[in-house]
Amino acid sequence: MQRSIKKARSTKPSRPSEPRPSPHDYQLVFHWSVEDDCYVVTIPAWQGARTHGATLQEAAKNAIDVVTLLIDSALRHREPIPPAERPYSGNLRLRLPSSLHGRLAREAEREGVSLNQWIVAKLAG
Repeated sequence: MQRSIKKARSTKPSRPSEPRPSPHDYQLVFHWSVEDDCYVVTIPAWQGARTHGATLQEAAKNAIDVVTLLIDSALRHREPIPPAERPYSGNLRLRLPSSLHGRLAREAEREGVSLNQWIVAKLAG
C-alpha cells in the first residue's frame, strides 16, 4: 500500500519586493491658475496626474496624498510604479576661466569661508 507524501511548504523567505517609493521623491510642478483662482499641481511621472489647492501648502499636501493613493493603487493592482526622481549627489563639476576662479577664491577668502561655501551661499541667496 502506497502512502501519499505531503510536500512540506518551503520555509525559504520569498524574494524581497522592491522598496516602496516615497511620495516625496516625485517631482511636483506648481503653477497659479488665474482662471481657477488656485495653485494647480501636476505630477509628470504619473502621466500628468494633477490636483490643486488654495495655498502652496494645501496644493503640496494634496499632491502628496494623490501620489500616495496612486502608489497604493498600483501595488494593489500589481501595476508598474513609475520610478521616482533620481537622487542628486550634490556634486557639480564646473569649468571656468582661471581668472574668474582666482577672483572668486579671493572673495571667499576675504569672507573667511571656503570657495565651495561661498559659491553655495551665492547660489542659494
